[in-house]
Amino acid sequence: MSGNGCSGKHAPHASNAVAPPVEHATPFTAKDLPRFVRARTVQSDMTRRPYWTIAFACLAPFVAAASPGQPSDWTEGYVEANEIRIHYWRTGGDKPPLVMLHGFSDDGLCWTTIARELADRYDVILPDARAHGLSDRQDVEDPADAQVEDIAGLITGLKLDNPIIVGHSMGSASAAWFAARYPKIPRAVVLVDPRLVSRPPAESSNRASPDYIERRATSILQRNNTPYETLFDAQMAKFPHWGLTELHFWVISKQRHHPSAAYLYDDKRPDMAAVFPDITAPTLILKADDPDDLKSKNAKVAALLQTGTLVHVKDAGHSVHRDQKERFLSELNAFLNQL
Repeated sequence: MSGNGCSGKHAPHASNAVAPPVEHATPFTAKDLPRFVRARTVQSDMTRRPYWTIAFACLAPFVAAASPGQPSDWTEGYVEANEIRIHYWRTGGDKPPLVMLHGFSDDGLCWTTIARELADRYDVILPDARAHGLSDRQDVEDPADAQVEDIAGLITGLKLDNPIIVGHSMGSASAAWFAARYPKIPRAVVLVDPRLVSRPPAESSNRASPDYIERRATSILQRNNTPYETLFDAQMAKFPHWGLTELHFWVISKQRHHPSAAYLYDDKRPDMAAVFPDITAPTLILKADDPDDLKSKNAKVAALLQTGTLVHVKDAGHSVHRDQKERFLSELNAFLNQL
């Protein structure tokens, strides 16, 4: 036995032992992942770390292909901005910067499969929004535009020069508002299934009620405490086509999601129709495959952009990039190649 407890050549350290996962063509469950791999990704009791770290280091060469994770050459860090610490992952390199903003309850690593496809051409930055991932919590007194200023602080802190901004769902709302407020900063904007048509007033009023916020915070905490296997298998049953990597990071994001995110008053943000006329950067909207009547309404709002393109991605739901990855990438790359 060698000094690290493994025979033969030294196995890579646990943090560097992750290889691109095998996307299974047949159904599988969380139990198909080696238990020590699952423990490594979700274990919060650091007193146990030496044991599973050694186990993973010894066995990683035999199971690396089954272990999902971000590439080992990505870096992570924090920027202090807008009175909080914003955590981010970064692919790096001397390339044009591209910032990817996730949706509600996700975090930066939920963009992993797409970022891998872009990392050869772009320095991709994957921030965790406040109250998500490893960033600081939301506060009940935070203004509705807090995430907009978080983006500004991140770009300033990392000294990014005219980044491309991509946002999904909640992230798309922040991206659009940011691009309207700071029109000279983004080189281009990509909005992934933004809400283009406003909610009915009654629904918006209910979502702002104290009872709704309390229920949402309780729901977030319940998912925090739900075992990895339970979350993974339930999501796998609904979205088997997502693949192991998407499912894995979806689960991890739900366990890290802070209940204070319930204070995010998304209905206090301006409608897309109000911000679109002020966006000057080229903008691509990749929408879900909505019903025909909603597609028509979406087109009317998208027409308010100065330079905009709307694409309803066939057979895609709200998570366009997960549901139809190849179609998503085809439209995204065609847009980026024209910049």
